[in-house]
Amino acid sequence: MLSMIRFFKLAAVFLISSASTLFAQEFETGEVDREHARVELVSEIDQVATGDTFDVALRFDMIDHWHLYWTNPGDTGMPPSVEWIVPEGVTVGELEFPTPERILTEPFVSYAYEGEVFFLSKVSVGEDVDVSNGLRIQVVANWLACADICVPGDANLQLDITGGENSSESKWSDVISETRASQAQPIAAGMQFEVLENSISLSINWAGLEGESFEDLYFYAEQEGVVDSAKKQTYSQNGSTVIISLPKSEYFSGSVEKLSGILYNKSGFSAVGGSQAIFVDSEMEAGSIVEATSSIEATSASPENESDLTLGKALVFAFLGGLILNLMPCVFPILSIKIMGFVQQSGEDKKKVFSHGLAFTVGVLVSFWALAGTLIALRSTGDRLGWGFQLQSPEFVAVLLVIMFVFGLSLMGVFEFGTSAIGLASKVKGSGYGSSFFSGVLATAVATPCTGPFMGPALAFALSLSALQSLTVFSVLALGMAAPYLILSANPKLVEALPRPGAWMETFKQAMAFPMFATCVWLVWLMGAHVGVDGLAGVLGGLLILSIAAWAYGKWSAPHRKPTTRRVSMIVSLVIAVAGLWMLYPKSSDTEGTVATSGAKSADKYGLVWETFSPELVASLRAEGKPVYIDFTAKWCLTCKANKTVVFNSEEVKDRFEELGVVLVKADWTKRDPVITDALESFKRSGVPLNVLYTGTENGEPLLLPELLKPSIVLDALDKI
Repeated sequence: MLSMIRFFKLAAVFLISSASTLFAQEFETGEVDREHARVELVSEIDQVATGDTFDVALRFDMIDHWHLYWTNPGDTGMPPSVEWIVPEGVTVGELEFPTPERILTEPFVSYAYEGEVFFLSKVSVGEDVDVSNGLRIQVVANWLACADICVPGDANLQLDITGGENSSESKWSDVISETRASQAQPIAAGMQFEVLENSISLSINWAGLEGESFEDLYFYAEQEGVVDSAKKQTYSQNGSTVIISLPKSEYFSGSVEKLSGILYNKSGFSAVGGSQAIFVDSEMEAGSIVEATSSIEATSASPENESDLTLGKALVFAFLGGLILNLMPCVFPILSIKIMGFVQQSGEDKKKVFSHGLAFTVGVLVSFWALAGTLIALRSTGDRLGWGFQLQSPEFVAVLLVIMFVFGLSLMGVFEFGTSAIGLASKVKGSGYGSSFFSGVLATAVATPCTGPFMGPALAFALSLSALQSLTVFSVLALGMAAPYLILSANPKLVEALPRPGAWMETFKQAMAFPMFATCVWLVWLMGAHVGVDGLAGVLGGLLILSIAAWAYGKWSAPHRKPTTRRVSMIVSLVIAVAGLWMLYPKSSDTEGTVATSGAKSADKYGLVWETFSPELVASLRAEGKPVYIDFTAKWCLTCKANKTVVFNSEEVKDRFEELGVVLVKADWTKRDPVITDALESFKRSGVPLNVLYTGTENGEPLLLPELLKPSIVLDALDKI
């Protein structure tokens, strides 16, 4: 609100200043003094001829600590504006802004200029313009200058140039030529960008970037309210492609159709004569755009990772991976639902039991098809996504949290789905197949954060195939996951071995709510990675209100209540539930928009110090001959958590890391990060966990560890250093 008030005040000052200047129409020649700057209109020539084209410049010499603003001022400010007055037949181009600096005025960072600065404009004199008596150029200039305070400035400036048969250079010719040469060079680069949750991933592909070294690389976006100028930008380089992560502005409107601006490199771009700045535009024609890939060289490290993986092998791996997925911690809460279902089904019509098994299998298949289809479609458009991508969305996590929480309340008996006293879904009588189908959907939803043995190479291989072949691999994975339930429902003897329904089921049903709530704890913690600590208050408050809605529904909507009471109860419960969902919906927080700095260090709860992943960091460590251990992980990956608990709690592993001088690097994929996605794909993986060890030889092959780890596996790998 304060920013908006300040904006309107400044706008009013500018309007008043501009109006008074225009009405006065008194122009000054030469250098004029203002409170915060000396300003004048200068030209690269002092004699003009008909048909000439030349540069004029609005020159500012700022008083110490005062600055002017670029076309996108950053956090605060306004750029200079001009109105040219020239004879008929003479045209003046737009004001050209040189590459700005980042100027800190706590707590803001502005794109601005200090000291002497020249704003160029190109003047063209028509062939039919008579300049024998000279050429007069006038400009009405307005600007905002800031230091500790901001002061609007204005000037009516005039430049008289002598006419002649030939043009001649002025005393300003050299400095204007230098300014022109230092301007950002327009480059026909391949440029793509993707709007992520808290950042914008910008990919620039240009042959001039190949082998280039960078110092203080920075992208100045022309569009206002898109990039947060006060937060750090990070980048990764691979050959002729640079991917830059731009933190989104808090004023970001939610969409941006184009992105253009200046890419600055303090050490210069050799392909354009050492110029420090190039201009790039997402709408500029550039031929084919090369997709960026990780600069980490990856090779196979185990039989299941062979690059010659065939479709047949991938199908076998997918089926085995689906079977093992049932044993992963992600899927355990859903086991409680299916255990209850099969207990209820024991003693029923065997054909109906099998039909429920089929319904569950169809639910798993349809869910895998939906996820795989979405993933394949998005990747075909250039999105850098991998397996488990939906949990990188806080909205999806919120939906999953609500489902798990509501299921837990139902299992506890706070309210019932339908009228059954058992109440998990509906008994297997007549129309209960929808509950089995939904169980399959839910099982798939919570299974996708896990990548178990055999799954990693199969999924990565699937994403490299045609759409039909990819869907085939995902279908076999789904069948592997559903197979135990399908076999159990198809085998009458196995069903008969289950205990018969009885009063004990109510206690068992309530006990099965606790795995649901345990999953809710994990999902709430995962939400914290998306919305921050402040955002979690809304999430927990929303769950509290949802529990009140469920309690009200369960208490007053029971069948023995009067119809009017039930209807009122349902309406009231729905209103309360909507309020809870609104409170729970993920909202931005002060922690959003932060970008991890490459090489930044942080300690985990096991006492290990990790550096933040970037391909450049890994490449430099390898060049120094240091062994590197990379943990590709995500907070929504329970297998990753299990690995950490088992391996990094081991004193022997930690001592071995320290003894060998292993540099630990964490690639956190909790939120979408195309750099990490590319790195995973370079190892023929599409999801986490993935643990990689470089043994310290610059060109040595990396060791890819299995998805499920134990200390002995890591120690055996470390022995190869």
